[in-house]
Amino acid sequence: MVNQDTKKDTAIKILSEELNIFPNVVKRFTNGYCHSVYYVETEREQFVLRISTSEWHYRGSLKWLSLLGGIGVSVPKILKHGHYDEVFYALITFINGKDLGDIYHTLNDMQKREIAMELAAIQKKVAVLPIESTDMYICPPTDIGRKIAYCRERIEQNKVFDADVCDKVAEIFNAHNDYFDGIQPVAFLDDISTKNVLVYNGKLSGIVDVDEMGYGDPLSVIGLTNMALLAMEADTKYIDYWLDAINANEAQQKVVILYTLLYCIDFMSERGMRFDNDNVVSVNQKEVELFISIYNKLIMAV
Repeated sequence: MVNQDTKKDTAIKILSEELNIFPNVVKRFTNGYCHSVYYVETEREQFVLRISTSEWHYRGSLKWLSLLGGIGVSVPKILKHGHYDEVFYALITFINGKDLGDIYHTLNDMQKREIAMELAAIQKKVAVLPIESTDMYICPPTDIGRKIAYCRERIEQNKVFDADVCDKVAEIFNAHNDYFDGIQPVAFLDDISTKNVLVYNGKLSGIVDVDEMGYGDPLSVIGLTNMALLAMEADTKYIDYWLDAINANEAQQKVVILYTLLYCIDFMSERGMRFDNDNVVSVNQKEVELFISIYNKLIMAV
């Protein structure tokens, strides 16, 4: 496994040898799990350099950033891209802001509502994209069985939680097959939770890290975001505002709780896991107890 010092050296070589950029600052963003992403600053400009060993993710990023930008979604613009040694790279514009999760505690209720309304509007735009399903990442509800099995596998491997938590989740989802069988899958941004949503001065400034498009039920990403907020021990008013923005009925609100439960075991399965870019998801006893508490409350709620 290549360490981050080596990857940073590669980033600097790409900048100088491929892009003719000689920066004053090259600093890695540490909050991503699957890519090596660097903030680049010269005397006059700021950029972001994304490096990946996966051609699939690289091609997906080029495609979706271009497409989303074309329909008015605030995403980075691709400046240059290519292949260097064993990695793929893309130089993109820098969007000022911090991940929603990093500044959520500083937002007032009105700001949370406005951001939620903007995301709901973005998802509405994305939902009408005429894209073949083969170009997308299959999301809930299509992949629920596969996702639960994957969570069980990771939980067993990491040995932090009891993998039996997955059995109850599978049972609950099986009891709601009527809803899931009736879903007409649409395209949606599937990873805009408390990360990848940039906020600056209390307002949405952009969406980042789009390598793939979700294909399924857009309510699932609201469940993902709900779980992320619960894991932060934050209030979930933002979820209420998002549900209001899409005029969610009682059944849809219940489904969001189901998806939250699904992502609860997904979060459990990540604890102690090492990703390809050397990030290890931390775990401690307090966090273990928190996830178990969230899981039990969600089980009671459904």
